[in-house]
Amino acid sequence: MHISRTISALSAATLLLSASARAQGPGGILPTPQDTPNRQGTRGANFLHIGIGARGGAMAGAIASSVNGPTAWYWNPAGAATSEGFSAVAGRQNLYGDLGLAQSYAALSIPALGGVLGVHFNSLNSGDIKRTTETNPFGDRLGGNVFQWTSTEAGLGFSKRLTDRLSVGAQVKYISEGIPDASTTWVAGDIGTQFNTGLYGLVIGGAIQNVGSTGRATGAIITRIVSTPDRTNFNENRRVQLYTNSTEIPVEFRVSLGSDILGSANSMFGGAGGKNTLTGEFALNESTDFSTQYAVGVEYGYRNLLFLRGGKRFYNDERNRGTSVQVGLAGGFGVRLPVLGRSMRFDYSFESAGALQNVQIFSFEVGR
Repeated sequence: MHISRTISALSAATLLLSASARAQGPGGILPTPQDTPNRQGTRGANFLHIGIGARGGAMAGAIASSVNGPTAWYWNPAGAATSEGFSAVAGRQNLYGDLGLAQSYAALSIPALGGVLGVHFNSLNSGDIKRTTETNPFGDRLGGNVFQWTSTEAGLGFSKRLTDRLSVGAQVKYISEGIPDASTTWVAGDIGTQFNTGLYGLVIGGAIQNVGSTGRATGAIITRIVSTPDRTNFNENRRVQLYTNSTEIPVEFRVSLGSDILGSANSMFGGAGGKNTLTGEFALNESTDFSTQYAVGVEYGYRNLLFLRGGKRFYNDERNRGTSVQVGLAGGFGVRLPVLGRSMRFDYSFESAGALQNVQIFSFEVGR
């Protein structure tokens, strides 16, 4: 059981981090006419593609124009500008069924300096993976029986409403991933906007994310002690590091169009709806390491207390072909309760991931 779980975890990590990498040449997997060559598997820190927050998860990631509060620091930093008081969010994401992969995140938004300051933290953990080497294929007790792959991101941002219709936001991020003895780090930035057109509740959102540096792996595993004789024929030990190729992170572009279909004064159907609200959104994602993706999402709200959500993500690759049409289908719910002058929110989402089983997200938010 332990061996099969280890193999499953390694397989999931490979799929997550390599994202269906295709090699062209002898011994590689050649692209088929249906799978045109792309840059999948050529960037580091692929965990940045995994959205955070149960609301975003339930709407299949189609929330860049409607997102607000602390989760905006992931989807579109401009959305954080609507925070009128201190707000915080925290959550856990169980990735790909029972394979042991988990993601945790937390974020704060604090009104200051005429806008909103924010910090966020995002971490992906592989769970325990059995440590093996060429000489110890059944476990390396000297180096430890298990190890973990960890990917982390920490950011500091600022968002501001320039007018009653236009908000902008930006942030800088420190990103790291690897195992205890070898890791790679990057520094990157995001910038985003949200613009309310004033027409039928239409809001346009856009963000460019992960624009930053390249990184090289460093650590004990790629460090060697080299013994060389000096002029007196005594051996001199020198510590050197093996050369590693530089790795870029995936620059991502998000653009979306959302609408208050029902419930607000500016919605598509005017003030109709009363206690009911309905929001819809269409999103397009483009990145340097995957094919263009599309998503649609809807959210129904009752008295701003109970929310039902659904969405569909179109991956534009083999995951949406044949019998895999259910991949990317998502849904969930949310509950908002006023407590001591603040609102407390609990949200849950479920997304089908095909061969990787499913993604479940649990979020808790306070403050807005």
